[in-house]
Amino acid sequence: MIELDVLGPPHVHVDGSDPPQELLWRKHLALLVYLARSSRARTRDHLVGLLWPDKEEYKARHSLNEALRVIRRVVGEALRTDGDNVQITPGAILVDIDDPTSVSNPGVFLDGFTVPDAPAFEDWMAAERENLRARILDQLMGNSDRCLADGHLTTGRQFAENALGIESLHEPAARALMTAYALEGKRALALKAYQRFRDQLERELDMAPSTATEELAERIRTEPLVPGARASEAAADDVLPVIGTGRLALATCVDVWRHTLAGNPAMIVLRGDPGTGKTRVADELAARARLDGAVVAFARALDGESASGIWSAMLKGGLDVPELAGAAPQVLAALAEVEPDLHVKFPAVKQTRPSSVAGEPFSQAVAAIAEVRPVLLVLDDALKAEQPALEALGSIVQRAGGAPICVLLTVLSVPSVSADSLCQRLGRDIPGELVVTGSFVESHVAELVSWAFPDYDEQASERLTRRVVADTAGNPFLAVELVRAVKAGLEITDDKHGKPWPEKARTLDQTMPGDLPQTVAASLRLRFRGLAEHGQEMLAAVAVLGGNEPTENLARAGEMSTQEAEGALDMLEWQRWLVADARGYSFVTGLAKEVVLTDMVTKGKKRRILERAGRS
Repeated sequence: MIELDVLGPPHVHVDGSDPPQELLWRKHLALLVYLARSSRARTRDHLVGLLWPDKEEYKARHSLNEALRVIRRVVGEALRTDGDNVQITPGAILVDIDDPTSVSNPGVFLDGFTVPDAPAFEDWMAAERENLRARILDQLMGNSDRCLADGHLTTGRQFAENALGIESLHEPAARALMTAYALEGKRALALKAYQRFRDQLERELDMAPSTATEELAERIRTEPLVPGARASEAAADDVLPVIGTGRLALATCVDVWRHTLAGNPAMIVLRGDPGTGKTRVADELAARARLDGAVVAFARALDGESASGIWSAMLKGGLDVPELAGAAPQVLAALAEVEPDLHVKFPAVKQTRPSSVAGEPFSQAVAAIAEVRPVLLVLDDALKAEQPALEALGSIVQRAGGAPICVLLTVLSVPSVSADSLCQRLGRDIPGELVVTGSFVESHVAELVSWAFPDYDEQASERLTRRVVADTAGNPFLAVELVRAVKAGLEITDDKHGKPWPEKARTLDQTMPGDLPQTVAASLRLRFRGLAEHGQEMLAAVAVLGGNEPTENLARAGEMSTQEAEGALDMLEWQRWLVADARGYSFVTGLAKEVVLTDMVTKGKKRRILERAGRS
């Protein structure tokens, strides 16, 4: 086997050993590299002109024949000399540049290698270097883009950094680096990367970044990209990557969103059991949409909520933007009936008769915004809403034409006439995709364990992986909680639980703390105790008072200032205890709420919380 390394200084290995010394003579090695990189046969005249242009013809041909003799000693019959044509059989030599993984550790083509008296070869080598540089940049950026799309943020960032290592002023790579940091919640590092690129561009080329880069920097600076945006960036290092079916779901959602940006409106129905990461995927897609300059509206449906309630929540949750002014006055007047604050923003609507067609004003308002900016509407827990509300959201996509509008609904994997009907219509009369999240399998838990314990040996990782799978039945929420608790110091002892887990036909939200394996319940309690005091007090207040409480009321219930309450809520949202919309905060899963109420809040504490909130 012959291996030829051309990324960096050239090296040849023959069956793992050094080649004959003659092969390493400068022009012999140059000829070997050239023939190995040629996709077709070359004439002898061409090769003579390439490497021996200044020699008399008979001497040049003698030198070529001698070089071919040396190469034949190494490659044997793979060197074919058919009359005037010379070729090395494709694949006979393993060239590192042909290895797809070489992009992860790129080098300069034939770094430091020259043939000064062969200008044609030098020109070819320079062209190869440029082609290689462009190809590797394309590969690196493609890899970075795919990784950022499916949640491999650290890997995506590394690919972008490698691209900047090859070309420090490569603007798409700079934007990818900024995007990766922003999605990781490291806003300061994202803006630092932007400033560093901007300064270098000005210093070396006396140029400013493109509009796309400037706009991205401004979005990173001002947009609430991830839940708990004001939470400490020091906590960003502890952000769990998207794992398991959530990763595939996110990649699919991002692909649908990109088609939406190209003028293909769509609905995404994200379906799965409680705790399988539906809200996390929705949050991740929303962050990417905001970086794309989209208007993002997020709402969480309440039990039995009507269409007008959803419209109000969407307006409060992100649709109340200046671009809304492009809607017709009667449309704005209709929206102001469900969201009175619009009277203040658009005073003229007071004199306008509202549109009377149910659902149509909201659809027209979204279309007006989409004429200026893309729109992503996210409705979490969508099955709680009335069916007409869901049908109205579907009609927005149907009426969108070529407008960049995407609607994402998260729904539970339970029998539901409205959800089943909507899913059956996807891809038929409603363009879109059904995306499913599910439980972790052992390989997913192994990835989780590897993230939490990078120093574990193989045996320790396998032992913890098996235990987590057994105790959580692969439920992502519980698996993450248990692994985090072990990381925080929980010792897993023999569990005397004895019950089958999970119980047949029961979901995570139907499970009470006493039904869980001891290790899982202990992990949730330990994680609660690991919160700062304000975090514990705020989580207890949300559990006792329920969702949709004003922050000021939660602050009173937790005996803290509004500023302290906002900081605590941001951190709880960042750590995925809570999920927020414009109307308040709710627990990510009902089980977490029950553990807090059952195990972490005494009767006296509950009474005091209610008294401070005026509920006594």
